[in-house]
Amino acid sequence: MDASTKSLADRFQSARNGDEAALGHLLDEFRPWLRLLAERAMDGRLAARVDASDVVQQTFLSAVRRFDEFSGENLDALAAWLRVIHENNLIDTVRKHLEAEQRAVGREVAQDGAPPLTAAELTTPSHRMMHGENAVKLARALAGLAEDQATAVRLRHLDGWSLGQIAEHMQRTKRSVANLLHRGLASLRERLPEDVILE
Repeated sequence: MDASTKSLADRFQSARNGDEAALGHLLDEFRPWLRLLAERAMDGRLAARVDASDVVQQTFLSAVRRFDEFSGENLDALAAWLRVIHENNLIDTVRKHLEAEQRAVGREVAQDGAPPLTAAELTTPSHRMMHGENAVKLARALAGLAEDQATAVRLRHLDGWSLGQIAEHMQRTKRSVANLLHRGLASLRERLPEDVILE
């Protein structure tokens, strides 16, 4: 068990024993992962209207209020519990914005012509969905990358986008995206603990 894992395990036990400060520090370790999940779910026009950090903060508030309901015995169970709370908050956020959009006079589709987002889109898992403690470590490492590198790596390796799709989304050439991916993955491998393996 490496030092960071031991620290997380110690904080987990302290939080389970009622230490509110330890719970706060423990939840903060999950911040990059939850932010990444929110960004993946809200990619597109919703991301222009909602800050992923606001959804993460709501998840933390819900988790603190309901921590006495948590009965899991380890960090993976905590990650799974937080994920359920977080997905529910994301769904609520999408619903609120869809309702606001539908109430707006004369707006049946978004300005960009895309069909409205649905809450169901948030709960459809990709084939590379992130789970548990490794997901937390990966998200923390991704958060340390330059923003354009992190976006390219996330879209390619977590969401499965093609180079062409990423290039169009980021308004770059395919060659530029390939370079971003190369540098991003190299930097990511340096930042990740040895027990986390990139595919």
